[in-house]
Amino acid sequence: MSWSRFVAQTEFVWQHPALVTDGEGWQALWFEMEILNALALAEWEQDGSPQDWSHRWREGYEQDARALVPELIALIVCPESSE
Repeated sequence: MSWSRFVAQTEFVWQHPALVTDGEGWQALWFEMEILNALALAEWEQDGSPQDWSHRWREGYEQDARALVPELIALIVCPESSE
């Protein structure tokens, strides 16, 4: 899954209290993800929208993206804890 698709698909998850432990925390992290997405998109467009931009993504953005995902996952309700 691409980063932009992941960001888009997780935007409104915070609205489901059965899924998320901290809606405000989710929104704050999601906003950081969206900023990262926007920065990468702007650079990709500035580079002429190349078909293969994976090297630049890995070099400049992937580490930050990978750091945000576990923080977001930590806000997901675990089924065991809701029993």
